Amino acid sequence: MLPLYALLLAPLFLAPAFAQEPVVMEAASDEGTFLVRVEWTPADLGAGNTFALLFIEPETGKVVEDIAYDFVVTSESGGEISDRRSQTLAAQQVSFPEEGSYTIRVANIEGLGEDAEFSVRVTPEFAPALVAAAGIAVAVFVARFRFGL
Repeated sequence: MLPLYALLLAPLFLAPAFAQEPVVMEAASDEGTFLVRVEWTPADLGAGNTFALLFIEPETGKVVEDIAYDFVVTSESGGEISDRRSQTLAAQQVSFPEEGSYTIRVANIEGLGEDAEFSVRVTPEFAPALVAAAGIAVAVFVARFRFGL
């Protein structure tokens, strides 16, 4: 009986970690001086979501490095989640406190007063481990019912 339970529980411990696929968004700045590309890697509520930023010169298509910008995140109610001024980092981390719609604003790009905005919808992630655990629970129930274990 113990080997059967060990066999049923093995997938829970051997399952690979599933990474959320990144979401790529692009927007031109207000005056069209920059094309801003944001690659959002979603995470669970309260965990760090990664926003990787690229600034592209639209005429040449070349990436422009060391661009200063403000990174502002607001909720759909207008509440400010993050307000980071004079950033030059290629990525930002943001923890969303709850499910909902948020606006990501890359502002005052290179001190020119140009902005680019992105809308994201944050939803809770359904952890693959929970799905595996539910599957195992059903398998155990079926095994007990069918084989009298």
